[in-house]
Amino acid sequence: MEILSVGEKIKRARIYKRLTLKDICDDKVSVSKMSCIENGKITPDNEILEFVAKKLNVALDYLKYDVKDQFQSNLDNLKDIEEGKKDEYLRYNVYYAEQYEYYDIAFQFMHELFNLYVNKNKLDIVQSLTSEYYDICRKVTDCDNRSMYNLDIGKYLLASREYRQAINYYSRVRKELKTGFSENKKRIKMLIESYYYETLSYILCEDYDNAYELEKELLELIEYVDTDNQHAKIYSVMMFLCLKKNIDQFDYYKEKIENYCDINSEIKARVMYVCALKMINDEKVEEAKGYIAKALEQFQGKIENKYIPFIVELVNEVSRRNNLERYRGICDLILDYSIGIENSVLMERCYYLKSRIFKASNDLESYEMYMNLALDLLIKSGNEDDIYTRYMEMGNMYSTLGNVKDALRYFNLAINMSNKM
Repeated sequence: MEILSVGEKIKRARIYKRLTLKDICDDKVSVSKMSCIENGKITPDNEILEFVAKKLNVALDYLKYDVKDQFQSNLDNLKDIEEGKKDEYLRYNVYYAEQYEYYDIAFQFMHELFNLYVNKNKLDIVQSLTSEYYDICRKVTDCDNRSMYNLDIGKYLLASREYRQAINYYSRVRKELKTGFSENKKRIKMLIESYYYETLSYILCEDYDNAYELEKELLELIEYVDTDNQHAKIYSVMMFLCLKKNIDQFDYYKEKIENYCDINSEIKARVMYVCALKMINDEKVEEAKGYIAKALEQFQGKIENKYIPFIVELVNEVSRRNNLERYRGICDLILDYSIGIENSVLMERCYYLKSRIFKASNDLESYEMYMNLALDLLIKSGNEDDIYTRYMEMGNMYSTLGNVKDALRYFNLAINMSNKM
C-alpha cells in the first residue's frame, strides 16, 4: 500500500545497499541530476531508469511503476481490504494523493470513504469529512466528479433526514446531466441515481405528487438501466407510489417486479414492505404483520442505511392509522428489530409510535416514558424542524398531564429553537 515516487524508490534502494550518490552515478549521470531525481524535481527517462535498475539490482518494472499506478492499484484492491481496516487504508491514500496533488485520485478515495460511513449511518464521522471532501472537489478537473460529490452529499442529507436539502442536491445533478444528456455510461448512471434518490426524498417528505412525476420521467430512461437490481428498485418505488396516489397500476408494477424477486434480499424485502403497506391501507393488520416479519427476516444483523427509509415509511404509515392499539404487534416487531440492528432513526420512529399507542390506550405513564425515549434519539439525529415540533408536543403532553413546570420548560425550548431556525 505504501506510496513511493520513482525518486524515493531509488533513494531507498541506494541507502539500503549503503551506496552514495557518486557510487551509482559513475560518469553516466551527474550527482546533482541524480539528487534532483531522488527529490522528485526531475523525471528520469527510460535510459537512466535502466542504468539505475542495473546499478541497484532492482527490477526495472518496479522503478517504472509510478505513483499514479500505485494509487490505481490501491483503488482496485479496496475490495480485498478487511472491513475494519478500510478507514485507515482510504485515509492514507487520500492524504498522499493530496500531497502529490492528484486531486481527481484523492476524490475517488474520499468518495469511497464518505460512502463507507454514510452506508453505516455513522453520520458524525460523515460530518467530519464534509469540509475536506468539498475542498478536494473544488480542485478536481473532471466535472463528473462534481456531480458525484453532489450525489454523495445528497445521500448524507437523506440519511440525516434533511430531505428538502437532499432534493436540492439531487435536482442539481439531474438538471445538469439531463441538459447535456449523452450516451456516456457514467453520466447516465448518475442521472438515473439522481432521479431515484430525489424521488425517494420527495416520498419521505410525503410529497407524492412530485415523486410520481419524477418517477414517470425516470421510467422514460428505463432502457438505459443496465442491471436487474436497478430495474427492481425503480419498479418497487412506482408500485409504492401507485398505492399512495390510488393509481390503478399497483398490480401491474407488482407483476413486473416479481420477475426480480430472487435477485437478492433487498428486493424481496422491498416488495414485502410495499405489500405490507397495501395490507395496512386495507386494514388487514395480521396480513401486514406477516409481510413485515418476512421482510425483516431478509436482513439478520446490521443493514446499510439506504434500506432504512422503506421501514421508516411503513412505521409512519401505521402512525397515521386510526385505532392504533390494533398495530401494537407490528410496532413491537419493528422496534425489537431496530434495537437489534442499533439503528437510532428507526428506533426513534418506533418509540414515538409506541408512545402514541399508549396514549390511545390511556396508559399515560408509559406514554410519557416513550415520548422521552423518542425525544432523546430525535435530538441526536433529527433536524431542527422536527425537534421544534417535538418540543411543542412534549409541552402539550406535560400540560395535559398537569405538569406545568415541565410543560413550560419544553415550550421555552421550542421558542429558543424557533429563534435559531
